[in-house]
Amino acid sequence: MNEPRKPHISKLMIMGLIIMGIATFSGLGALITHAVQKVISGHGLDTYRTVWLVEFNYVGLLVMFGAVLVVFLIGGGFKLHEHFQLRALEKKYGVRDNNA
Repeated sequence: MNEPRKPHISKLMIMGLIIMGIATFSGLGALITHAVQKVISGHGLDTYRTVWLVEFNYVGLLVMFGAVLVVFLIGGGFKLHEHFQLRALEKKYGVRDNNA
């Protein structure tokens, strides 16, 4: 039988994803740095309009990013707990194939 071929990902696509990731994280870092500077200078509750014309303030922006960080930490904790439970089951019953 023929083995299914894995999809080919070009090096150009990988480089594009890396560049896009670096640009995204640097943009988010600049946004958070700007918000922290506004809060420190006492203008944290000044409203501004986002790209989608929604009014927002800098304190809300920092709270939102803090909440996203907490959600990622909780999700990682759940994933780690699931990993440990799976390892315990594999240790108790052995590793089985998924080809049932």
